[in-house]
Amino acid sequence: MIKSSPNKSFSGWEFSSWFKGNWKTIKEGLKVGLPLIISMNLVGPIWGELLGTIVGKFILDTGEFYFKQINLK
Repeated sequence: MIKSSPNKSFSGWEFSSWFKGNWKTIKEGLKVGLPLIISMNLVGPIWGELLGTIVGKFILDTGEFYFKQINLK
């Protein structure tokens, strides 16, 4: 038997499934947005963008590690 959601209904919709299915899009948006926000709050735009990129990459990588199953050696 196949489960289905009726028309005009959110029955069966789950945030976790949406998040997993859209992780690449979310990650790309954060990759651009985090450095921009961090660089706007720092004095120098060049150093701000560099620091923002490094911090943003760290946050995204740790988030990805947390949500994915990783085979450790």
